Amino acid sequence: MSLNQVVLDELMFKLKKVKYKNILREIKLEHCTDNDGDYIHLICINIKKSQRNKGYGSVVLSEVIQLADKYSVRIKLWVTDVFGSELKRLYGFYRRFRFILIKTENDGNMLYIPSKIKKKL
Repeated sequence: MSLNQVVLDELMFKLKKVKYKNILREIKLEHCTDNDGDYIHLICINIKKSQRNKGYGSVVLSEVIQLADKYSVRIKLWVTDVFGSELKRLYGFYRRFRFILIKTENDGNMLYIPSKIKKKL
């Protein structure tokens, strides 16, 4: 079975409505394809204000990464402060999870490449 939007919808439902229903305000993931194959577009992970800075963002992101690793697909995202987090802090957060900047910090584009794909490169 390959990654598709149904798989991502099931993960989002599980995370938001079951595992972290009183913690996770919003999560948006989109299945996309480009010249390099399938990838997950991580649009947002928004933790409820009362639950921020307690490690829940890391836990939720870890679950998304586990799915990307399982299907050997990349994760792309655009870092933004629209939900109130500092950009510098967000870059550091994603770097801890092996995300790399695609261009410069001003562009905000970051990429996660699963180990299986890195070995092929």
